[in-house]
Amino acid sequence: MNKQIVRVIENFEDAERARQALLDAGFDREGIDITHTGDEAGPSEANFTVGDSPHAKGGTDYKDVFAPGLEIGKCVVTITGDEAQLQRAAEILDYHGGKDNDPAHRH
Repeated sequence: MNKQIVRVIENFEDAERARQALLDAGFDREGIDITHTGDEAGPSEANFTVGDSPHAKGGTDYKDVFAPGLEIGKCVVTITGDEAQLQRAAEILDYHGGKDNDPAHRH
């Protein structure tokens, strides 16, 4: 019976490296899901910007503030597999900075 593990990785680049490592280890692409906590409305944390104009004190260009993939947020990686696969997936994700944020898993 397949189960799942969920890990949080701080940035998209590390999440993509983890995905590639999982694929290289033989994991099925369909069993790897990565979602990002940010959205087009802005970062999910610290949702405040100085302004769009680079002429405003402390301001920056719109393209710099809202560039896709640069927003503050985290990647949630969900892996589906059997017990042995999930153990190996946890090791790979840990290596790439994956954190288990489920308080039920804390000792």
